[in-house]
Amino acid sequence: MLGFCRAVSVGLVWPVRPMSALVLALAVLLTGCGDSNPNTVTVEGRVTLDGQPVSEGTVTFQPLEPAEGFPRRPAVGTLAADGSYRLSTFEEGDGAVPGSYQVMVVAVTGGPTPEEPDTPEVWLIPQRYGTAGQSPLHASVPAQHRGVLTLNFDLES
Repeated sequence: MLGFCRAVSVGLVWPVRPMSALVLALAVLLTGCGDSNPNTVTVEGRVTLDGQPVSEGTVTFQPLEPAEGFPRRPAVGTLAADGSYRLSTFEEGDGAVPGSYQVMVVAVTGGPTPEEPDTPEVWLIPQRYGTAGQSPLHASVPAQHRGVLTLNFDLES
């Protein structure tokens, strides 16, 4: 009889475990559904150096002070050939979380590679624009802004 009880108890436990795993998996999936990211403001613009487009590199909005109730999260955009960019924070092109930012522009060419580890990188713009704490560029993304916020940056040599 003990063997039968043991077999029954093992048989009863086995179906419960997959069911528990299924319930747990469903709970995880359901809580992951929906948009849990905070609202962002679509931000785009153009970067020029002495009036000419900066045609490669990145623009980073590093948060100084997020708007009340919003997370501190950087936003990044890639520069296109015409100097334009569009920021992304959580998803491609979704913009920036409202708040105040220090803006950094990094535009370099060259740099070390596995084949040529001693190749120096060459800055296409003054390096101060791409250095945290030194960049003179700042931006504000207002929480109440609707539509696309256009922020252009005119850099000087």
